[in-house]
Amino acid sequence: MAKQKLDPAQEITNEIIGLLEKGTMPWRRPWKIAGGGVPLRHNRERYQGINAFLLGLRSAMMGYSSPYWMTFAQAKALNASVKKGSKSSIVVYYGTASKRSADGGDASEGEDDGKEGGGTYRFLKSYRVFHVSQIEGLDASYYPEPEGGANDRPTMDPEAQAFFDAIDIDVRYGGDRACYIPSLDQVDMPDLARFESAGGFMSTLTHELAHATKAKDRLDRSFGVSSFGNEAYAKEELVACISEALMGQRMGFHADHIDNHAAYISSWITVLKGDTRFLFTAAAHAQRAVDWLVEASEAGMKKETFDEAA
Repeated sequence: MAKQKLDPAQEITNEIIGLLEKGTMPWRRPWKIAGGGVPLRHNRERYQGINAFLLGLRSAMMGYSSPYWMTFAQAKALNASVKKGSKSSIVVYYGTASKRSADGGDASEGEDDGKEGGGTYRFLKSYRVFHVSQIEGLDASYYPEPEGGANDRPTMDPEAQAFFDAIDIDVRYGGDRACYIPSLDQVDMPDLARFESAGGFMSTLTHELAHATKAKDRLDRSFGVSSFGNEAYAKEELVACISEALMGQRMGFHADHIDNHAAYISSWITVLKGDTRFLFTAAAHAQRAVDWLVEASEAGMKKETFDEAA
């Protein structure tokens, strides 16, 4: 009997659905991770998008503090070895390749990119990595200790405050709700003092700013006509929540925005069961949203410096 081919998208989506069905928000991490929380490859490069999200999720579930991950072969090349019985974690990558001619057959794995002529196709491949806590014999630099310090207090770090202030999106503080209003292109936020922690404030602000990136003059993101609880609404909310997780990895706070967990979780389960690839789509949109916010902040800071110099 032929071995059933692994579908990494299905496997990963099933894992997330299983956690959501237990009523958990798997990307929430209430403790610190060394290196700021962004998962890193063996060569210190950052993981992006769905892989950053997935490995951050697994770090949260397992309580890992080091940000480093590597394959069996990469560990071996560093004269280290994976501990016996260690369970690997799946990561993925998309690529493109040329389709073979009709007489030469086609690749067994891939999706048509939709272009006329069908000269190329996109494929999704997976490979396995291990966290460095599952590996023996690595240099001590792969096991950094998280920075100490008190728990978050409702006071913002000046650098974090400057980061958000430099983003050219209209944010109005005050009141008792956090939301993005598309018709006004405006984010409404409660004051910092109303939050239990600065991390909670940054998480919520990132969530709403991520929504704001969907505007036509920014990333022009739409999943259709959105109303509370429908599929388009659920998809956009999932993008914003993954954006929180990715930004939190960069800035050192954990994603902790959703109060009405049950309603959101139910709608996400419906979306993910209907489309096993949407998690990857949502993570890609979230990475673009975070990248846009980071670039907008950097541009705003440069402009402020230039104006002061002038």
